[in-house]
Amino acid sequence: MKKHMSLLLLIIFLATSPGLKGFKIKEPAYQKKTSYSPEQSYVFEIIKNRRTVREFKSTPVPEEHVLKILEAAHFAPTAGNQQPWKFLVIQDRVQLDLLSEAALDWYADKYERQKNVSQEEIQNLRVRLEKILKKVLSAPVYVAVLVDSHAKYPDYILYDGTLAAGYMMIAARSLGYGTGFFTTFFPEKQMKEFFQIPDRYKLICFSPIGVPVQWPETPPKKDIQDLIVFESF
Repeated sequence: MKKHMSLLLLIIFLATSPGLKGFKIKEPAYQKKTSYSPEQSYVFEIIKNRRTVREFKSTPVPEEHVLKILEAAHFAPTAGNQQPWKFLVIQDRVQLDLLSEAALDWYADKYERQKNVSQEEIQNLRVRLEKILKKVLSAPVYVAVLVDSHAKYPDYILYDGTLAAGYMMIAARSLGYGTGFFTTFFPEKQMKEFFQIPDRYKLICFSPIGVPVQWPETPPKKDIQDLIVFESF
């Protein structure tokens, strides 16, 4: 009790001492709220507002923007600076319409093989898929993100490719475009045959680049505190 009283008296003395007038006790660094520059805040907002988009306007994407977006992807981290990427850009609407028909067959055939379903169910599935693919393939530009299996460090090419795709999507969002990491409707084997992609390349994803009909709402996110572990579990 005496110790507590002595500490209280010391605090009162320090707070009222003329020699310490205007003196402020500094907050611990961990309690301070960090301020960010407009540029820093912009980067965080772009990342937080990236969305997977599944329907697009026909608004053209200038070639300059396509190149700028892919340049950003090219600066993604890569094992040993091997840069195993290849970006196949598709803009031909006739080719994209043919891809839509092919993708419908690919998915329906796979579904029929895996499920014990009637022809009526398959037909209903095809009707639904046709509508979905019409929207998914409505963008003016698509990029097949590929990686070279003959790269110096082939064990890391999937990591490199995925990082490049992420950079591409963030760069596209900064220019006002929506993207998507699409694989379900575009299986690697069939896509390589369709676009005559050499065997040495692996497909990471097939992403649109375009102006969304509508930006999707932000989906619910887990509390960041539930996802972070410091030092060890």
